[in-house]
Amino acid sequence: MRCFDRAKIYVKAGDGGNGEVAFRREKYIPHGGPSGGNGGRGGNIYIEVDPSLNSLLCFRKSVHFRAGRGSHGLGKSQDGAFGDDCVVKVPPGTVVRDAKNSETLLLEMTKAGHRELLLPGGRGGRGNAAFKSAKNKTPQLAERGEQGAEMWVDLELKLVADVGIIGVPNAGKSTLLSAISAARPAIAAYPFTTLLPNLGVVSLDFDATMVIADLPGLLEGAHAGYGLGHEFLRHTERCRVLIHVIDGTSPQPEFEYDAVRLELELFDPRLCSKPSIVAFNKMDVPEAAERWESFRKAMESRGVEVRSMSAATMEGTLQVVRHAYKLLQTAPVEEPVSISNDVASMVKKERSSPIGEFKVDVDPESDLWHIYGAGVERFTQMTNWEYFESLQRFERVLECSGINAELKSRGIHEGDKVAIGDVR
Repeated sequence: MRCFDRAKIYVKAGDGGNGEVAFRREKYIPHGGPSGGNGGRGGNIYIEVDPSLNSLLCFRKSVHFRAGRGSHGLGKSQDGAFGDDCVVKVPPGTVVRDAKNSETLLLEMTKAGHRELLLPGGRGGRGNAAFKSAKNKTPQLAERGEQGAEMWVDLELKLVADVGIIGVPNAGKSTLLSAISAARPAIAAYPFTTLLPNLGVVSLDFDATMVIADLPGLLEGAHAGYGLGHEFLRHTERCRVLIHVIDGTSPQPEFEYDAVRLELELFDPRLCSKPSIVAFNKMDVPEAAERWESFRKAMESRGVEVRSMSAATMEGTLQVVRHAYKLLQTAPVEEPVSISNDVASMVKKERSSPIGEFKVDVDPESDLWHIYGAGVERFTQMTNWEYFESLQRFERVLECSGINAELKSRGIHEGDKVAIGDVR
């Protein structure tokens, strides 16, 4: 099941390119000054809806998605090129969640062709031309490129179909889909032949079509996850009309109807308010034909309209489909809206946090001091330790931000080790 409507993937935005230390050296132009260019921005990670996809099977082997790194800056004030963006294409109805916290909804993609920025690429490091000032006209320092954000995300698919076929296992749902469309789902005389939802397009007239989903059978307790109930029930949420297929050979078809309706209501009460059709199936079997009248009277006494059919012989299936299409025309249209938690803005906000916001902690066992803070960790990671002026700049920032004063007040001694992010 996880190969069809669930997947877990790793996404990483591209790192920024490094800045360059260079000086202008041309004939007849003495003291040309710094000319090191900035590094290019890393590539972004986008999520895009591809209407040609109808499952998450494409992520069965493709798990890692990485954007390109920005090019390094060059001499003659040449900035590096941007890194290549990475576009992760998903089927309509895909929900994106943070893998660390499954309750955090990041994106809900339903509109065909809609693209959403998930992770922005790291910014490029500045070259020495950006550090030129009145006091330092020949700076010999440059920054490293910023590392791109990375995370694991869970993808969950909720099928987007006009009509959903529901019922208990072996009620004839797949047979009905194969009779009214060109879909060819697996059909056999045992329960749970259908383990994955099947989609079919039904054409009524020249311009009248609708998408019908054959959903796997429901068992008692499906609302609580029994028998992969959650895996099946969530695909009914975006169906505008439901066709409830009743197994006519069942000893008590009324109880079968009540059981499925109860599972829908317990899972999501809104499912019971959707327009629905009750189709009494297997009329070609004598025992089902004998139960038809009693079932029809029992349902009509409740105010429920029912129709009889035989999916195997296609008797009555056209009437069921036409009635479903009629309900579809009057059913309220739920305009698909793509929900976004704006992860990119949160990442950018974290990157713009000031260096002065930090936290100091010490490990008493190893006497290792840790400095936490998005601003100071980003600054440390982008510092290019190959240049002496970069080290001087780093020491000035620690002094001006108050980190040195905080460490001294906490009792740090000369020779103690300090870790800022991945740098020690």
